[in-house]
Amino acid sequence: MKLRIERLKELIRETAAEVILHELTDPRIGFCTVTQVQLADDLSHCTIHVSVLGDDKVKALTMHGLQNARGVIQRRIAGQMKTRTTPHVKLELDESIEKNFAVMAKIKQARESDSDAGKGSAEPSKNNKNISDNVDLSFDDDEC
Repeated sequence: MKLRIERLKELIRETAAEVILHELTDPRIGFCTVTQVQLADDLSHCTIHVSVLGDDKVKALTMHGLQNARGVIQRRIAGQMKTRTTPHVKLELDESIEKNFAVMAKIKQARESDSDAGKGSAEPSKNNKNISDNVDLSFDDDEC
């Protein structure tokens, strides 16, 4: 059952992404990406997570435009799915990508403030040799 749900989630993700990219002509919809889909086990509803590039105003306009186009997206998903019922589609803003970029920027900033400016030492010390230098790479077929 889980494999079927995973296949349906992927089908919903691909269909929603294609509809948003190629069929929706609403000028409010900016650059957005379908990041993931959550689907109920009974196929009654699904949540499509969308990441939007831009500031808060662009995000709000894009999400408003997507909410208005929810029926079109749901109709196309219903046409692609070969199930008795079609899940009720809900669209949510996914901000995890921006949070990841913020964490990466903080890590980069912290590394730059290190004593070596985040570059590490150019030459390894003799005490810190790579483990792979001590590995015997010889192989004998007779041992198997």
